[in-house]
Amino acid sequence: MNTTEVLGFSFVSSGFMEAVESGMRAMERREAAYIVAVDSEKLLEARKNKRMEAAVRGAALLLPEGSGVLYASHILGLPLDRRISMQDYASALMARMSEKGRQVALIAQEGPAAGQAAEKIRSRYPGIAAESFLRADYDNNWELLDAVNVWEPDLLLVGFGSPKQELWMQRNREFVRAGLMLGFGKELPILAGLVPPVPQKWREGGTEWVYRMLKEPRGLLRTVKNSGVVLAAVKKRLIG
Repeated sequence: MNTTEVLGFSFVSSGFMEAVESGMRAMERREAAYIVAVDSEKLLEARKNKRMEAAVRGAALLLPEGSGVLYASHILGLPLDRRISMQDYASALMARMSEKGRQVALIAQEGPAAGQAAEKIRSRYPGIAAESFLRADYDNNWELLDAVNVWEPDLLLVGFGSPKQELWMQRNREFVRAGLMLGFGKELPILAGLVPPVPQKWREGGTEWVYRMLKEPRGLLRTVKNSGVVLAAVKKRLIG
C-alpha cells in the first residue's frame, strides 16, 4: 500500500479500491486493526496531543479525508490524488463484505443511531448480519467488550466521535475479537438516515467543508481553525 507523508503522518496514496482491498485483507487476518479517516481538525489534534498522536499512528491505514490535508500535501510537493471519506470507504468495504457473507457490529453512545444504522446495513447489503451495542447499556467497558466478543464481528464500527473512538480503538485493540475496526462517529447518524449526507460531488471535489458551512454557518469557526494545517504546511515548506 503506497503512502504519502503529510506533516509527519503517512496517508494512503494508492487508489481507492486498493485501499478497500487492503482493509479486506486486514479483516481476514482478524488482528483487530483499525482505520482512521483524518481531516484537518483531527490532524491538528494529533500534532499537539500525544495520546491522540499515538492513536492515529497506531492505525493500519490513514485515509486523507479533509480537503485541508490535500491542500497541505500539494504545498509540500507530494500531492495526494483524492480525498477518501470514511462514508465512501465504509460503503465500498461493506459492498465487498456482502459478497462473502460477513458480520458487522456497531457500538455507540445511547441513542437511536446505532440500531437504525444496523437496520440500514442489513437492508442495503444482503448477506451481512449486523448488530448494535450501546455503551450506556453496560456498567463498564469490559461488559461492552464481552458483548462484542460474543458476536465476533468481521467489522466493528466505533461510533463514539473523535477523539474518543480513536483512543478506544487503540486502547482495546488487544482485547476485542474483531477483524477490523473503523472510526465511524460522524458517519453513524448519516448511515442511520438521521442526518442527510453531503452530496457525493461535494465530497469528491474536496469541498465538503463549503457545503457544511452553507448548511451550518457556525461551521465557519471550525473552517478558520482548520486553516492551521495549511499554514503548518507553508511553514514546513519555507523553513523545513
